[in-house]
Amino acid sequence: MRPRYHYAPAANWLSDPNGLIWQDGEWHMFYQYNPFGEEWGHMSWGHAVCRDLAQWQELPVALAEEDSTMIFSGSAVIDHAGSAGFGKDAMIAVYTGARTDRAHQFQCIAASTDRGLTFTKFAGNPVLDRQMADFRDPSVFWHEPSRQWIMVVVLSDENRALIYGSKDLKDWRELSEIAHDGAPGHLWECPFLIELPVEGSDETRWLFKVDVLSGAPGSGALYRVGHFDGARFVAETAWQIADYGDEFYAAIGWTDPRDSRDRPAWIGWMGNHAVQKHLPPQGWRGVMSLPRRLSLRRDGEALRLVQTVEPACRALFGPAEAISLGDGCSPMGRAAMLEAPARGDWQFTLADDAGRTLHCALVAGLLRVTRTDPVTPQLDHTSSMELADEAPVQVWLDSGSIEVLASKGATCMTLQHRLAGEAFSLRGKGALTVRYPLPSA
Repeated sequence: MRPRYHYAPAANWLSDPNGLIWQDGEWHMFYQYNPFGEEWGHMSWGHAVCRDLAQWQELPVALAEEDSTMIFSGSAVIDHAGSAGFGKDAMIAVYTGARTDRAHQFQCIAASTDRGLTFTKFAGNPVLDRQMADFRDPSVFWHEPSRQWIMVVVLSDENRALIYGSKDLKDWRELSEIAHDGAPGHLWECPFLIELPVEGSDETRWLFKVDVLSGAPGSGALYRVGHFDGARFVAETAWQIADYGDEFYAAIGWTDPRDSRDRPAWIGWMGNHAVQKHLPPQGWRGVMSLPRRLSLRRDGEALRLVQTVEPACRALFGPAEAISLGDGCSPMGRAAMLEAPARGDWQFTLADDAGRTLHCALVAGLLRVTRTDPVTPQLDHTSSMELADEAPVQVWLDSGSIEVLASKGATCMTLQHRLAGEAFSLRGKGALTVRYPLPSA
């Protein structure tokens, strides 16, 4: 069944968010998309827009595979000065061109002057080519202090990232490297470098995030916090986990506009390449997380990433209703926002008629979510995370997904599920509150 309040395409495959950009009052979300089916392949850029980061409208494919070259992940920027030669305020997509034989990946640009509805690929592509098979996912932004465009791009199979600079988005020079430096797992993808506010201060730091396809803890999204001077990123923290679930991958952000607390927003794919191919066909495949506002919080000598669901998403829900869990079962709608205390032991289980279950339990400050699915056993897994404070635990439940945010956003867990039906049975112990989506959501 389709999600109630998360974005999914009407049909076909969706994965990594790409080219997140804001222009003329609209938030644009491009993403990896197969126009021809719900399996991975023929990668192109799908396109959706909204005005509130909550209710999205799907648009036609923006950048399509052609000439045996797929359109892999990348960024979009607004070229206010017209530095690339496509005119002032042109929307420029910076993406990886990937040969369909998987032997060659290179960086390309394309320009749009109609707010991303159509793009013209640059005749001089590629703009950056190392003649490699695994060189992808450019993260591009304007760095005002050094008056240049910055690109962070990964040499995936070497588990390292390179930083490039450019004045015109066409000619790029290598500036520095972000090394592996003990990061767990193998095969880097989807880097993201952004300046974030430090809560309770006037300070900022830079966050470098990279996704690791296999062998990393949690969803594979790792990050470090440090300083960036326009040429080099210097980390001041160890590698940390951005999400403790299985399905929060390839997250990137809208660098602007920011909210009143100077927080940008990002969004991730609630999917996992290891299990997506095992999901039963349904005509579409792939869902985005809720957008989350980003900041940093001091934790002793370290700095931790904090993720808070975009307030416009909370506005989609009605008033809270109290639930006291006992020995019996009660029905609960398939889409809801639950809140539970962060102290004291509690647990609840959601189940459907096919024997699928989601079991959430808090014991001595450790939160565990166990997913069982006799129909798709590749989904069977237990994820866990320790809670850092006494703030309520938020559980955003939708058809096909569950997002758990705790410790005021400092610990997050994102999972997909296959529970089916208009309502699930709920049983457990403890007290919860539940909010259901408004009819207009």
